Amino acid sequence: MSERAGAADGAMPDLSDLSEVSNVLLLAPSLGGHGSELCFDLLSQTPPAETNVLVTSYTQTPGEIVDDWDDHVGTAPVRGGVVSVGQGEDGAEGSSWAVKSVENPSDLTGVGIELSEFLSGIASAAEEGEHVAVCFNSITSLLQYADLQRAFRFLHVVTGRIKTVGGVGHFHLDPDAHDAQTVATLKGLFDAVVEVEDDGSWAIQQ
Repeated sequence: MSERAGAADGAMPDLSDLSEVSNVLLLAPSLGGHGSELCFDLLSQTPPAETNVLVTSYTQTPGEIVDDWDDHVGTAPVRGGVVSVGQGEDGAEGSSWAVKSVENPSDLTGVGIELSEFLSGIASAAEEGEHVAVCFNSITSLLQYADLQRAFRFLHVVTGRIKTVGGVGHFHLDPDAHDAQTVATLKGLFDAVVEVEDDGSWAIQQ
């Protein structure tokens, strides 16, 4: 597995090594905000006017996600969607983002249905030259409601669907919250791993 490091100097990270992959595991501490910054860098690798964005979140309300996108990117994507898990639908009124809500975080079937329907709809509507970018935040939260085996099966289906529609997805995981065996097992689902350190530096493993 090759590795390339990035500096924590505030510059836009060069993530071109990920241009040919479908699914990325983003290993980042839950605290500190560096994972969130790199998340939006990954979602906006292509211009917003050419990008369809889908965020599934256990950790933020739709309004917080839209506000963070506006702060980080500044321009709305072609289409934006949020699958809100256990966070409700509040806060995205008046935005161009569509929202679907799953009240029970343990309902992996419900999450999978909403995510898949959103993904299929966005992919069908996307015109030639447009991209599909997906964020799943987070596997750490998912594992609070499902055991590793069930979560692995769920993520295997989701990553497969992202690949099928030609999208690029990244999935957050706090490595400090899990044992090494869990992290190693989950790595097998992904084409590449981006590991973020406490100081904001990062490395790509492929």
